[in-house]
Amino acid sequence: MSLNDEIQQLQLRILELEKQKNKEEENLKKESLEHNFKIISDELNNKKNSIKNNKYSKSVPLARFYDEELVRHLEATYNILQILNKRISDLENK
Repeated sequence: MSLNDEIQQLQLRILELEKQKNKEEENLKKESLEHNFKIISDELNNKKNSIKNNKYSKSVPLARFYDEELVRHLEATYNILQILNKRISDLENK
């Protein structure tokens, strides 16, 4: 094997390891509480804004009702998760 072949193989291996590292970091990010809380929070804000701005068509009269129900449920779930997260953090810090 020539030196150029070895260098090329090492470069390919480095690229493969970098891709693997990026994939692992992305998976960790998706599993993090902050990331998931942000997703719920963003969806809540989007739904609240669409309800507030009354962005509904006349052809789907129940859409506003369903969004209001969804907001109520998401807010309750989000608040419960925030409380549980705080309690767990407090217990871990003891």
